[in-house]
Amino acid sequence: MGTSLDADISVTACESDGLLLEQYAYTAGAVEPIPKHSHEAYQFALSYDCPGEYRYRGEWHQIPTGHLSVVHAGEVHAPSDCPFLDEPAHFSMAHIHPKWIDAVSSEVLQHGNSEPFFSVVLPKDTFLNRLFLGLSAVSDINSSQLEKDVSLWNFLSCLIGRYAQERSVFRPLKSSRKAVLLARDYLRGRYRDDISLDELAAVAGLSRFHFCRLFHAEVGVSVSVYQTQLRLAQAKRLLVQGMSISESAISTGFYDQSHFGKHFKRHVGTTPAKYVRRVAVSSYHCAEKVSD
Repeated sequence: MGTSLDADISVTACESDGLLLEQYAYTAGAVEPIPKHSHEAYQFALSYDCPGEYRYRGEWHQIPTGHLSVVHAGEVHAPSDCPFLDEPAHFSMAHIHPKWIDAVSSEVLQHGNSEPFFSVVLPKDTFLNRLFLGLSAVSDINSSQLEKDVSLWNFLSCLIGRYAQERSVFRPLKSSRKAVLLARDYLRGRYRDDISLDELAAVAGLSRFHFCRLFHAEVGVSVSVYQTQLRLAQAKRLLVQGMSISESAISTGFYDQSHFGKHFKRHVGTTPAKYVRRVAVSSYHCAEKVSD
């Protein structure tokens, strides 16, 4: 049960086709550490008034105020496990689907053979920061579609042009990894369903024991946690599109609203009700425009 010492967390969010923008505001107080996880999208974050840290690629990264952090799609990471905030904290996050990265990099890097790789996870770049903040500035419904398209293009083209290395983020495929990725893609398409371990292991062509071990080694979390994260990612999109909490819970495969709320608080850091407070919904339609 919450106490007066618990931090109050509020979120303003806007969602689009492959782009989720979030503004977080924490008061000082106790917080529940968020477990390690991964996203289908690339994650970018910028803190306005407090330093932070997160574990990524096997080490802890200290995040000074004003530094943009970059986390690759599909890579496991975890925020600070500090249980208490001494001061209020405000930061922005953007989750951008790989299709946008691919579309822009195909023009900026002039090749389509691999996804760009960002070895710098904390670029100190005030110009890039301004472009990142520009994404939020044009996210309201009153902005024109051209403003939104140009804002996204400018941020990604600067990021890729300055920091991308022309090599694939993926390791060479081996037979066991192919099997795990096959099951992972199957789960992505049916994350709402009550899929059994037997079913996924059969898709991978592995025993249940070897499938569980190899999936965790390859993806970084257990297959059940990965399913929960897929459900939560879609639920957030539905919430900012205006769907009710109960409908979002059921439509993404959670047993009920209570079950949904428990996992949402654990993985997002706040309740679904607080997440949807003051939600601003906007729509981006620049999939074709970015590559035109």
